[in-house]
Amino acid sequence: SSVLSSQEIASVQNSTQLFNGITVKARSAAREVIATYSVDDIFIELIIQLPPNYPLGSITVESGKRVGVAVQQWRNWMLQLSTYLTHQNGSIMEGLSLWKNNVDK
Repeated sequence: SSVLSSQEIASVQNSTQLFNGITVKARSAAREVIATYSVDDIFIELIIQLPPNYPLGSITVESGKRVGVAVQQWRNWMLQLSTYLTHQNGSIMEGLSLWKNNVDK
């Protein structure tokens, strides 16, 4: 429902959780969250979009820009995040934390 997706986006906007090197922007009208990670020569942009029928529909995790990351490694990170958000009912902020931990390895 739109109420649940609005609550999830609001939780991202109101989050006090900070990630070193990651900028998180939430767009409630588009039901999406854009995370940008920049460290040394690596630049990654990730787009998480909530479906209109959230939480019944699957959350979409899309690749934005990425520089300095191998394709296979990127696919693994995307799959892990998508699986976490879709099948383990994790929040977006928890998913971003998991994603950042994987990227930092």
